[in-house]
Parts: sequence; C-alpha cells; structure tokens
Amino acid sequence: MATTRKRAAISFTGGKDCTLAMAMTKKTHDVVLLVTFGPKNFRSFKAHSLEVIQLQAKAMAVEHILVEIGEEGKTHLECYREAIVEIRDKYNLDLLVTGDILNVCDNFMTRATQGIIELSSPIWAIDRHKLLDTLFEHKFELLITCASIKKLGDDEDLARKFVGSKLTPEFLAETLEPQAKTVDLGGELGEFHTMVLTVPELYNGQRIEYEGRQIVEGEYMYMEFDSVRLVPA
Repeated sequence: MATTRKRAAISFTGGKDCTLAMAMTKKTHDVVLLVTFGPKNFRSFKAHSLEVIQLQAKAMAVEHILVEIGEEGKTHLECYREAIVEIRDKYNLDLLVTGDILNVCDNFMTRATQGIIELSSPIWAIDRHKLLDTLFEHKFELLITCASIKKLGDDEDLARKFVGSKLTPEFLAETLEPQAKTVDLGGELGEFHTMVLTVPELYNGQRIEYEGRQIVEGEYMYMEFDSVRLVPA
C-alpha cells in the first residue's frame, strides 16, 4: 500500500543553499510551495532579484508566493508566525524547509515555527567544502549576485571579481580559497550571495539567461539585471 508523501514548502530566495535544501527535500516530500518572505512594500532584494526568483519557480514548476511581513503594533516574530499559520492552512503543509547553515538571528525560524509546523534545515552546519562539492557534483550553475565590500576587507576590486562571476571549482580555487582565512567559503557570514541559473534535476531542461551590470551602493556591490529569461538548457 502506497504511503502519502508529506507536503513541504521551501523558504526560498533563489540562492544555492535553499535550492540545495529543496533538491534534498524532494527525495522524501512533495514540494508544493516556494515562499519568499519580505518586508512590506517589498520590490526586490539586492542579492536576490524577485524577477529571477519567479523564473526559477516557473522552471521548477512549483508555485511561488511572496509574503510581506510587517504590521503596526506587532513584532517581526508575531508577523512571521501569523503568516506561517496562514500558509500552513492554505496549502495543507506538513513541513517548512530552510537552507540555513548557521544560527541566523538567534534561531529566528525555530522560534517562528515552534508549535505551528515542523521545521527542516537539511544542510545545517554542513562543511563548506562538502557544500560546494555537492553543488558542483549536481551541476548547479551559480551566479554571484552580491558581495559585501566591507566583509571582503573593504576591497572593491576583490568585490568586482565576485559579482557577476560564476561560482565554479575554478573560482573556488583561484579567488575564494586564497581568502579562506577571512571569508566563509559558502558566503554564510554575508560576504557574498548567489542565485541559481539552472540545476539539471530541478529546472526541467531550462536555464536562466540574463544581462546585467555591477552596481555599488554603500558597502554592497550587486548585479542589476537589465533582462532575464528562461531558455532551453
């Protein structure tokens, strides 16, 4: 007798970590929803273009929703908890999955989901070399979309080597590993961020093509996308 697979949602930014967490979760659960949490009147993150996220969801054939967080008179945590209850009930969810590797904001998502829904963080505390090796093995095509100039030693030239580059074994060897004493190889301390252009096992024969340019704003350098589109891989 077949057993019914549990239904999962992914807390999704389109980056390498949450996408890997999704690939792992799909082996045991039905991933029915990608949810991006953002502030009120949200348009896009510097590191994670909403337009790209929507194309990623389309490529993976999974529904995507944007949940705006923030209501006068309520704490950030209260707003998150109310939103999670709402999406749990609307989509009949059993599990909420994050790509968290480190403790973020005093275990915020643990507190946000406590007593509401099971929380899964399948790559929690993963060794960074193992993380990157797994991504490369599964042929994740990763674009570095944002870097903190400050966290790269206030070196704008180094940031330019990051933003707009693909995170590949060659980039790891030539650019990342020489910085390993001060930069987390996965960018987990906010040094850099990625977006996933394709994954063969998830994107159904499609990949994201783009045109863009580097923009500097304060301590950050990020990709400003002029155009993005889905094409056959």
